[in-house]
Amino acid sequence: MAKVTEKSLAARCTQLNLGPLRNTTFGIRAERLNAGYKVELIYRDGTPPLVLAEAVSAAEASATVEGAAAGAAAVQVAGLDKPEFVTIETFVRQSGERCPKCSTKDISQGHFSAVKGVMLQACSCTRCGLAWNSIYRLESYEPAIPVVTETV
Repeated sequence: MAKVTEKSLAARCTQLNLGPLRNTTFGIRAERLNAGYKVELIYRDGTPPLVLAEAVSAAEASATVEGAAAGAAAVQVAGLDKPEFVTIETFVRQSGERCPKCSTKDISQGHFSAVKGVMLQACSCTRCGLAWNSIYRLESYEPAIPVVTETV
């Protein structure tokens, strides 16, 4: 097995991004930092990157890259490489700011309804016409801090 170098790792990421990962919703990036290597999934729709490994050796970074590629290949073989809707995890990671079907930010947000600590907001996409409810759950509360104004 050949020694993994920064150059070989970058070349492998490029090869995967232009080849097997080309039709997926993400690409992969490995970069060298002061404390080792960092491997990230880079989403094509502007979602913040997902760090897969950080402060790891070149060999560990290479294994992470190959693992991500193998996972993407398995999904593609199963015929699931382009699902109709994004996963719930992706929708939440995008803060509900994109359509779960076509990923546009051209969404209309409607009225809220609330029942026992759960709020639903009616939403629709102006591009593809999909309608959905965004779900918000009561987590906690924060006391309001009164604003004191000075009168002179």
